[in-house]
Amino acid sequence: MRDIGSVVLFSIFAAFIAFFIFDSGDGADNGMSGTYNEQSYESLPEEPTRGEIEDSLDGQSYTSVETMIEETFPQLDTVQTDRGRSEIYMTSEYNLREVEELIVEEVKPEDTGDRQGDKQALIYPDNFVILKESEEEAGLILIELAEKEFVQNNYSPSFFEGMLAYALLNQAFGTNDWRSTQRDRCDNGGCYGGYSMYGGNSGSFRGSSTRGGGPSVGK
Repeated sequence: MRDIGSVVLFSIFAAFIAFFIFDSGDGADNGMSGTYNEQSYESLPEEPTRGEIEDSLDGQSYTSVETMIEETFPQLDTVQTDRGRSEIYMTSEYNLREVEELIVEEVKPEDTGDRQGDKQALIYPDNFVILKESEEEAGLILIELAEKEFVQNNYSPSFFEGMLAYALLNQAFGTNDWRSTQRDRCDNGGCYGGYSMYGGNSGSFRGSSTRGGGPSVGK
């Protein structure tokens, strides 16, 4: 009887420890969650051909960049935080420069950043459009349609160095010194450094419960 009682007590103790470990791991999200699970990217969403995309845009007159992107490109993921929301779209039919030109031609932004290699940013009245070459999938362009609140509260200032002047970012966010304020926030908990399909670097931000849709941490 003593041996049976010991086994029962040990089993209860082991279950408690396992619950505590897994429950603690979920607490590192800092309010960020995604919509896709671990199997999300075994196959990417189906995408119209280049010709089909151009035919669908022919004769259109968009006044909203949100509508233009939603109706043109397949959605890959959603990143939701308690400080804003970001929708992730994708295309393998165009390179980064072509995607930029396609979007700007349809809906002119308030400001356009200087393209920095594999990334670009466009500022609209209510959103940022951040274009980025996928680090995981060759030839895939990620199109992040992010609320200004999301960019202001989650992005690392270093992401925009050489691309957008801080005066433009201050104007977009209605602040006097966003760079300094955000750097202090980043030092205390890590910041977002652009969407990464499979989780990116280790840190406090991720886009879903596993690898699908995880944003990388800013450097």
